Amino acid sequence: MEYLIGIDAGGTKSELTAYDLNDSPVLSLIGGAGNPSVNLEKTVNNLISLIYDCVTQLGRENCRLIAIGMAGVETGNYADLIKKYVEGAFENKAIVLNDGEMACKAYFGDSDGILVISGTGSSCFSQKRGQGQMVGGWGHILGDEGSGYHTVMEVFKNIVHKYDRDLPFDDLSKALLKEIGGSSRSDIMNFIYSNEKNKIASLFPIITDYAEEGDSYARMLLEDAGRHLAELTEVAYRKAGFKGPVKIGLKGGIFYNSSIMLSAYKEDLHNRLRSYQIIEEDISATRAVCRIYMAKKAGAR
Repeated sequence: MEYLIGIDAGGTKSELTAYDLNDSPVLSLIGGAGNPSVNLEKTVNNLISLIYDCVTQLGRENCRLIAIGMAGVETGNYADLIKKYVEGAFENKAIVLNDGEMACKAYFGDSDGILVISGTGSSCFSQKRGQGQMVGGWGHILGDEGSGYHTVMEVFKNIVHKYDRDLPFDDLSKALLKEIGGSSRSDIMNFIYSNEKNKIASLFPIITDYAEEGDSYARMLLEDAGRHLAELTEVAYRKAGFKGPVKIGLKGGIFYNSSIMLSAYKEDLHNRLRSYQIIEEDISATRAVCRIYMAKKAGAR
């Protein structure tokens, strides 16, 4: 059976789905994190391992295309490096795209639209007349507002502010400190500086739980995240030159694990844009490989 491999590599995990040539999924696998700007060696090893598991089951000679969408790949020459590693290891044609561009293909194909991503990191990718453009997505050092990582870090910044001033910790801060196993200076610094950002972002559900239980601080953090992403969507809309109605896709676990954040996003977006259609279905970015393959096939005719 001939098949295609689509990979959505993010800061927390990598998702691989193999599709037959009729766009039907035939195998799904989950692997380790895949953000080369955080750790290139680990990203490459995780990818190679994931693809190896797939081709071992389905046959290396039957794979027609590997398409990889990856956070942080637009930095430096990471895209070329990863393409070289993958093609060298498996002797298959590979395409490496920014995760936003890959997901856009999955949501809109070659049609116009804006994709808003909120997971471990955050970004906004617009696609208009075949041209893609990123807004946000600067990574955890320069930005990532509206993401799981950034929201958790806001709590830790509040914690260290209170720690230095001998102020009492709020309930949410106490919960995060309990989760990391201590509240001393060394406990806090060890957790933040010894862990990659996906580990830090994994504390995000604690914030959503407290918000749902009525914690005002947790709720404020989620609403701020939603409003930031709405503002980023407006920036992407205007920067791409949209004038009328636009389709907006929402992707990432942060959107779908927090009704409070999603509501804040929709409310703020309503005040910013007049006409749009929100796609709330969390479509796997891996499906982009089917659209890319068909477009290449059509172009070759």
